[in-house]
Amino acid sequence: MTDLGTIFSGIRTAISVTDKVLPKKGTRINDKVKAVSAMQRAINTTEAYLTRSKNHYIPNEQLSNLWLDAFTAMIKIDKQLALSLRQKSKFWSNPQKWIKEDGAMELIPDLNGLNEKCEMILLELQKRKKL
Repeated sequence: MTDLGTIFSGIRTAISVTDKVLPKKGTRINDKVKAVSAMQRAINTTEAYLTRSKNHYIPNEQLSNLWLDAFTAMIKIDKQLALSLRQKSKFWSNPQKWIKEDGAMELIPDLNGLNEKCEMILLELQKRKKL
């Protein structure tokens, strides 16, 4: 089980990066920070939901919308990742359909992999900006 410190670490890191980003570098960095924040918010909310529900997968409009928001923010940054976030959104609109369909779950990225992707993007931003 993930502790609260781990769940919220990505958001704190994203906020820290946002606070330090220099505006003269334009919107590309700000877009990345917003995209990572949206993705981390969806990850954190999903982890909390799964913990509370004891990993029961039932349709969840809030999660579907959070993943769609993450897709929308990420599309400018990483199209392939964005498409997998869209699949996550579609999954939460009807999880049982996806679970029953052969091979469908392979299209859904796991939360650990997405957390790692968030960290990689934030590290890239930190190196680029020497934050």
